[in-house]
Amino acid sequence: MNPITELWPRLLAVKTLHFESQSRTGTGWNGVGTGTVEVTSPRDGVLIWREAGQWRQNGGREIRFTNTFRWTQSDDKITLEHLRFGEAQPVFLFQLAAIQPHEWRDVEPHLCRQDNYSAVLQIEEEGLKLSWTVFGPTRDETINYRYQ
Repeated sequence: MNPITELWPRLLAVKTLHFESQSRTGTGWNGVGTGTVEVTSPRDGVLIWREAGQWRQNGGREIRFTNTFRWTQSDDKITLEHLRFGEAQPVFLFQLAAIQPHEWRDVEPHLCRQDNYSAVLQIEEEGLKLSWTVFGPTRDETINYRYQ
């Protein structure tokens, strides 16, 4: 079975998210977030995720957030883009490839200034787990998302 045929329906079915962020450099990005995901498919092989929710900093305040992401199929890979500037000006994040039947990894890390962003996407029984790592001269962070 083509790994995309297993992953794509899972991406399409997502409704909620929960994430935990942890910084080992004292930047204050430690906390927990929850929210909803609205998924649309404007054309075959493309999904738009609109996330909205709240993130609570450990021992601190609650912050509302929104994000819009675009997932695009291309051959045996999936491209993830952040649409913070709109659909006409996407910010490329990763191209993910299946390395095991239920695990996808970035083909190469995303470089933003001096920081490297990496991602692992795992298909789980209850949904999806997307783990980000950010590493650079002043950053050492992980964000673990659970999508259902």
